[in-house]
Amino acid sequence: MRPEEYLLIIVRRWWLVVLAALAAAAVGFGVTASQPRTYQASTNLMAIAQPPDYWMDLYAKNRLASYTDLINNWDFVATALQQAHLNVTPAQAMSGLSVGHDPTTNTLQIVETDTNPQRAAQVVNAVANAFVARSAKDNQQIVANYPLNSSGQKTGTVEIVKLGTPSAPTTPVGPRTKLNTGAAALLGCVFGVLLTFGAEYLDDSLRTEQDVNRYLSLPTVTMIPHGSTGR
Repeated sequence: MRPEEYLLIIVRRWWLVVLAALAAAAVGFGVTASQPRTYQASTNLMAIAQPPDYWMDLYAKNRLASYTDLINNWDFVATALQQAHLNVTPAQAMSGLSVGHDPTTNTLQIVETDTNPQRAAQVVNAVANAFVARSAKDNQQIVANYPLNSSGQKTGTVEIVKLGTPSAPTTPVGPRTKLNTGAAALLGCVFGVLLTFGAEYLDDSLRTEQDVNRYLSLPTVTMIPHGSTGR
């Protein structure tokens, strides 16, 4: 079949494509609209080398990945929530917690996604404050145990600084009703096109002279005009 014949099949049953798209869009909208709204709160932690030199800065970059694992840890999150006196379970907090790092800026990003915007901000602040306090305590222990390094200089440390205190977000990040509805409509269109080809395959009627020649290999003797010719 030529490309224009495929297009003709779709045009002949265009209503199948439209109906499938509308039905899929309605389902997508209904499912998405029924989901609760979610909010995100986030903050950044910066790793600063003390004293600031090249090798300590490189050491700070290399530690970022390990810091991510330390923060996104059940025991640490449970301790952070307890220290902040939050009535939030570790399972509830960790279900929406994500931690990432950016070596180019020596920063860690802590993000909490929750249906309660106030709780999302509280969890982020609790986790960030707990890690800053833990880092400061570890640095004090390192300096106390090793006041001088192998070169006779003061032992370097990595200081963790919190960049801002997030408040409760006011704009939800989900569900993405428009995006999901549009994606569902697009999938519906694809399904509708498949339906048109399926209907064409099951339809054994002959409509044109070309259909008779192709499927029956018989010459056309005459054709009956379609529609009324008057009285």
